[in-house]
Amino acid sequence: MKTHPPTRILATLLALFPAIAPDYTSAQQAASASRIPATPDGLLNAYPSVVQTGTKPTLNWSILHPSKVSDLVEVDPPGTLIATSNVYASVQIVGSEAGTITNDAGTPISLPTDARLSFNGGAYAQIFYGNQSNVDPVDRLYIKKMQPGDTLDFGGRSVENGNWTPFYTSRSSNFQVVSLTHGQTPPTGFNLSQSATLNNFLRPYLDASGKVNIGPLSVLVLMELGTNDHNSQNFDLQDQVLLVTFSKKHPNNGHGNNLDGVDSSNPGQGKGGPNGAVDPSSGVDDEAR
Repeated sequence: MKTHPPTRILATLLALFPAIAPDYTSAQQAASASRIPATPDGLLNAYPSVVQTGTKPTLNWSILHPSKVSDLVEVDPPGTLIATSNVYASVQIVGSEAGTITNDAGTPISLPTDARLSFNGGAYAQIFYGNQSNVDPVDRLYIKKMQPGDTLDFGGRSVENGNWTPFYTSRSSNFQVVSLTHGQTPPTGFNLSQSATLNNFLRPYLDASGKVNIGPLSVLVLMELGTNDHNSQNFDLQDQVLLVTFSKKHPNNGHGNNLDGVDSSNPGQGKGGPNGAVDPSSGVDDEAR
């Protein structure tokens, strides 16, 4: 992450960055939602709840045993996710803060970032474009049912001096894009949680020692888009951050949006997205297949 001096690239930046209505949401809310119990949870129901002498109620109980992400997927460093069982993956944007420029009026403007995803080695499709004011960490940008052997990769870039930076991906060996699970330490040259430049959106996802603090079924994807100098204090892996959460059941009760932003399981109810409100898949829920 870096801050650029005053520059006259604003027109170019605006051409790359169309206006999007800001939508502010707490990162803490998303971080809490990503955590599931680390110890067994139990539920006991009795019916009827009031019984007379000599009668017996019917008891039903269920137990949720703790799981870990390694039961469902494998992380191939630096960041490729490989399913080892039938599982649903959902992706959320945690934060976007690649730096700022200052316009002619002296007002700082946050630089936009571009997040993309590749399924099974295919072309990278955009799942987010904007800056922190456009981030809704609770919103699921992508939901996909994965089978054993299926892969997910992630990539990103940002705007610098009016141009796109190089496009870095989780397939590269330069560790510009890394996927980390609970308890792992981001590969920076310093304790990120103690850094004065730590972004507020990332703070809930790190503990005091700098280790990743997320749910046992989640993966945190960190991206450094501004520098490839691993010895620099600017190499802080927080220019763009994604959260990937896995589950055995559809995380949206079988009603998930396609990558185009259209809810295919509720024809005609799409909220737009790049392809508008037209639902080309009618009543078919693509994500449930």
